[in-house]
Amino acid sequence: MILLKPKTILLGLVLLTLSGVLLLMLYAWGIRREASGLLGDLIALNVGTASGDDAERIAQQHRNSLANQNCQTAKCEYTFIITNRWLSELHLEPDASFRAGITVQNGIVIRVGVGLLRSMDIYPTFQASAGVVEEYAEMPKRFSYEGHYGFPTPVGKPYLKVELDRHADAVQRQHAFAFSFRCLTKPGGGCDLPCDYLPLAWRDWKADLQTTAFPMSDFDQAYPNNQRCK
Repeated sequence: MILLKPKTILLGLVLLTLSGVLLLMLYAWGIRREASGLLGDLIALNVGTASGDDAERIAQQHRNSLANQNCQTAKCEYTFIITNRWLSELHLEPDASFRAGITVQNGIVIRVGVGLLRSMDIYPTFQASAGVVEEYAEMPKRFSYEGHYGFPTPVGKPYLKVELDRHADAVQRQHAFAFSFRCLTKPGGGCDLPCDYLPLAWRDWKADLQTTAFPMSDFDQAYPNNQRCK
């Protein structure tokens, strides 16, 4: 029987720990890279003019994250999901996921939806902090606000929802889809404000509220740590 020296055992444990940390870092990098690649391809779609073949091409390129494809006669919907499964199962961070969808109607892409969500149990009505973006060929008439870039988000919620259509200008569209993927793989707490997910759209939302004379004191009370949202 071979007896290992304590120093050898300690060295082995250190190397094993470092290997585990490296694997988790590579895993986190892979998740962010996959999410960023999918987002980039979705941004490249011109909603309202892109074809069903364009949507199918994205589905094939990202088939590892394609969770569902439901195609009928005139309509086809694709759903993509990328999760931080191993990080959450190891209790290194809460459940987080990047979700996206494409809707094709009569051979034309009419909607792209994207969301980054992270579990939070302190909000009974919406148990996740998040950034969610919906882009349409034409803004649905059911929406109460005018314009091509809006924020149907009640102040005080832990998420920010952005809605726009193809008539939004280039800067608005850039800000809408400027996701930060830090909260998809960040260990520990934090990520409790919408600006952690959509920092540029958060600024636009805050500026939009100011134009409506919304009391910023109420805004600061609803988001007491928003000073970090630069």
